[in-house]
Amino acid sequence: MQLDYRERHTDEIRTEKIAGETFVKWSYENKAGNRLMAMLLNRKWFSALAGMVQDRRFSRKRVAAFIREMNIDLSEADREMPEAYHSFNDFFTRQLKPEARPVHSSQHRLVSPADGRMLGYQMIHNLQMLQIKGQSFTITDLLQNEQEAEMFKSGSAIVIRLSPVDYHRFHFPCDGIPGPARTIKGRYDSVNPVALRARPGIYCRNRRDVTMMKTLQAGNMAFIEVGATLVGSVCQTYSAGMPVSKGLEKGYFQFGGSTVILLFEKGRIKIDEDLLNNTEAGYETLVKMGEAIADITK
Repeated sequence: MQLDYRERHTDEIRTEKIAGETFVKWSYENKAGNRLMAMLLNRKWFSALAGMVQDRRFSRKRVAAFIREMNIDLSEADREMPEAYHSFNDFFTRQLKPEARPVHSSQHRLVSPADGRMLGYQMIHNLQMLQIKGQSFTITDLLQNEQEAEMFKSGSAIVIRLSPVDYHRFHFPCDGIPGPARTIKGRYDSVNPVALRARPGIYCRNRRDVTMMKTLQAGNMAFIEVGATLVGSVCQTYSAGMPVSKGLEKGYFQFGGSTVILLFEKGRIKIDEDLLNNTEAGYETLVKMGEAIADITK
């Protein structure tokens, strides 16, 4: 199956290069692969073990080959040479030069919290949210909290899927005061579209962190990080209860693909038309952390 997305700045349709594509398809589209995934690959201990392996010094040997295979631009990173990384996870969680991701300065514009492929939903109907074309899940199941879910009834949602090639740190999309991150235990299924089509409700079954935030201009927001296959951990680097500014780092994912989901109250933001149109047409849109993606309307 070909995975196409739209490049925002050129408006070109491109095909995503999937790390380990053959194995991912076998795991979710083959009966034997499904059994292996259920018994082993989406278990917490397996992802934790994989994360430990990626932390070992010998894993650094994979860095140069991965950069070549996936065409990663290392000139954006604060360390530009592959040999500068102590392990594969050290490379995977790399920091970028500040100028590589300028943050849109207008206080009336919401920015992308991460690099990745984005879907935008201006209105969440009846607390139902689309996972991928033809499949949906409820905000209540996602948050595991009815009171929080009700807050976002008829609100807006932004989903950003990070592939293994992406910059894997995530940032605050606006100013505000974040609460503590609440962990919801779960499995570690892939968030690749192959898996999303094969298994409805992955976002509601996977391990995830939920942070409720009182923004300065956009009302209440939920910031959700969804773990995935081989994500050793979701690491939070912010301080709960302390004011944060737009673009400040919130945390990072260790090795593996992952997803960030933002929820807003009704009428608080207006997602950019190009992002909404691409979503309606069935395309994710490649966005970069710090670029404007929505107007803050109230």
